[in-house]
Amino acid sequence: MPEPLTSENIKLLLLEDLQSDADIIQLQLRKYEKKIKTRHVLGKADFLKALDEDTFDVVISDYSLPQYTGMEAVKHVREHHEYLPFIICTGSVNEETAVACLKAGADDYVLKESLGRLTSAIEAAIEAKQILQEKKKAEQNLVESEENFRAIAENAPDNIYKITKEGVILYVNRDIQGLSRETLIGRNIIDLVEGNNREKLLQEFQVSFDEARQSTFEIEGDAQDNAQWYLCRIGPVLKDEKVESLIFIPSNITTRKKAELELRSMNKKLSKLTQHLENVRDEEKKKIAMEIHDQLGQELTGNKLGLFWIQQHIKQHGLAQANEEEVLEKINYLVDLTTQTIQTVRRIAHELRPVVLDDIGLIPAIEWHVENFNKNHNCSCDLIIDTGNCIFDKDLSTAIYRITQEALTNINRHAKASKSKVALYLKEDYLHLDIEDNGVGIDREAALKSKSLGIFGIHERLKAWKGEIDLNGEPGKGTKINIRIALKNIQQ
Repeated sequence: MPEPLTSENIKLLLLEDLQSDADIIQLQLRKYEKKIKTRHVLGKADFLKALDEDTFDVVISDYSLPQYTGMEAVKHVREHHEYLPFIICTGSVNEETAVACLKAGADDYVLKESLGRLTSAIEAAIEAKQILQEKKKAEQNLVESEENFRAIAENAPDNIYKITKEGVILYVNRDIQGLSRETLIGRNIIDLVEGNNREKLLQEFQVSFDEARQSTFEIEGDAQDNAQWYLCRIGPVLKDEKVESLIFIPSNITTRKKAELELRSMNKKLSKLTQHLENVRDEEKKKIAMEIHDQLGQELTGNKLGLFWIQQHIKQHGLAQANEEEVLEKINYLVDLTTQTIQTVRRIAHELRPVVLDDIGLIPAIEWHVENFNKNHNCSCDLIIDTGNCIFDKDLSTAIYRITQEALTNINRHAKASKSKVALYLKEDYLHLDIEDNGVGIDREAALKSKSLGIFGIHERLKAWKGEIDLNGEPGKGTKINIRIALKNIQQ
């Protein structure tokens, strides 16, 4: 490949068997405004050797040489040096031979009697070959660029379209929706898009084409049960600084969007649960305050009044003259009232947190709660416990106790049940908690979709142990809650 042509240096290889003709040619070249460095060879061997040893900007060759011809020389140059300019310079040549040389790859021919045209022929030949070389290089770059684009596009995870501003598909990187690429090319991409998004896409195509700018936006499918979200990117394809077409890449982001919506929903539920717990806490405080004021306060006041009566009775009659029967009766009353007060204090303390849960563990706490439930409500509750040697830590004990407590409270308030059952047992490497009643029954789907925080609250209580919950209800036949926790999650 020849070196780039500069204004100071042209390296020329001259194939001429006659020294006198070579001298005349070099004399003519000295008149050229650019400096020409010439290497003169006499025959085939020296010619081929020179081409192997050095690089040249142009070759000038006589046509008729001993045992070699200009035609052979030009064919060799074209075979091994595609872009090296070659000029035939001969004493005489017929038109047929000149045409044959040009067809073989010579850039020009100059008669020795017209050497005044030689320098312009050299310049034109060099310029033509440089243009040809640059064009070839541009074509190679274009082919390489297209190959790289196709390699990237056909291995890309997303669908890639090249389209007109109206949406007509010019290229697509893969078969889509059961349609081959050949079938898709020529169709309008709008035909593949659900109705509500068609106008938006056409507007984005038009803006990107008219303003030669990139655009990124989201669209959502129409299907309610299986909605799909896409992140769409549009970019202009420029040719001669004008927008020729558009690249359109829709990326399916359904999984990400559903996760975002689920997270948003979870945050709302957590916010509602937090508010719910605050409300419950406030209600509990209010209830305890009323019980302390109304019941415990009355009982303590009764104790005070009884003691005050004994004090006044003794002051009035003296200890020796006091009515023993009346005093003993009052003391017995105060003993009973004190016992009742102690029970009230224990009940209030238990409602704040069951002390028995801390003192002797989960099982006695549930037994105590079910016993009180049966004493205070019309709905009877059967209790089945078979947990073997399973050890419950403080947090799990609290979670199971509170779930049982809240479930029985809901049965009493809403189920209108006459019977209920609580079962806590081990089975197949799982701890099971089953709570059921024979009340009005709950609509499972409605309970799961409703704004009620009951099921969500149970989920949150069991999250640390990856507990599983199954809720079933049938109108008129009651409700069942089945909870199970893998023992491996308890023992970690």
